[in-house]
Order: sequence, then structure tokens, then C-alpha cells
Amino acid sequence: MLGRCLMMVTLLMLMCSPVLHAESQPNDREALAGLKTAKVIFDVRVADLDKLVFNLRLFSETMEGIAAQGVKPEMVVTFRGPTVKLLTATALDEEALDLLRALKKKGVQFEACAVAMRVLKVDQAGLIPEVKLVANVLISLIGYQNKGYAMIAIN
Repeated sequence: MLGRCLMMVTLLMLMCSPVLHAESQPNDREALAGLKTAKVIFDVRVADLDKLVFNLRLFSETMEGIAAQGVKPEMVVTFRGPTVKLLTATALDEEALDLLRALKKKGVQFEACAVAMRVLKVDQAGLIPEVKLVANVLISLIGYQNKGYAMIAIN
């Protein structure tokens, strides 16, 4: 009886062992297999500051996750539509500005669409310096996709 109990306890301990479950931890190895770099362009079209902040956090987490798996991330974030209204010092809160600056320091490129700014009557002079003004973000999206960047729409 005692032997049977010890065997059951040992079996339970082995089943709960983190060594046995190490491979069950989520990872992206299959998707990133064979890659030295991962190139992505995010097409951001959100009108809400909270959604922008959420996505900036997600971009940071994504960048860190790619790098942690031994792949160099190359990221471009484009802003068009109503998002351009959020890209001024008066519209952004401190958290959003800090996230933008931190991502910029990590090498993320940010682009704002001059067409959207013109149509939505956003003063280009008010654009924060972390974001580069381009003539037309759609042209950027076309160019980067033709250079091998994966495009992900953020709505």
C-alpha cells in the first residue's frame, strides 16, 4: 500500500513537472523558422487614443517577442485616416508619447499621411517630431509590401 502511494505521488510530481511541459509554452518558432529578419508594416487607422495606446503596447510586445526568438524585427508604422488627428502634442497623452518615443529608440519608423492630414484639416506643423510626414501612406504601403514587408491592418 505504501509503495503504491509513493508511486502515485511520484507519478503526479512528474506529470506536473515544468520540464515535461516546457515545450507546451506558447512560442512562434514555426512561423519564424529560418528567418534572420522579420519585416512588418502596420497600417493604423484608429480614431481613439486608448486604442492607439493599446496598439503601441502591442507593437512593443511584438517587437520584443520576435527579438527574443533570435530574429531581428524591422517595423514601420503608418498612420492614416482619423489617426492623424491624434499625432499632435495636444492630442497625445504622456503615455502615448512615451510609447512612441520608446519604439522610435528601438528603431521603429513612424509615418503619417499628408493626404489624410489635408482631408481632415490637421495642421502639419503640429505633427510630433517622432513621426515623419509622407505624401501618401498608401504609396508607402505599396512600396514596403513590394520590399517584402508583411502588412497588418489595425482598425
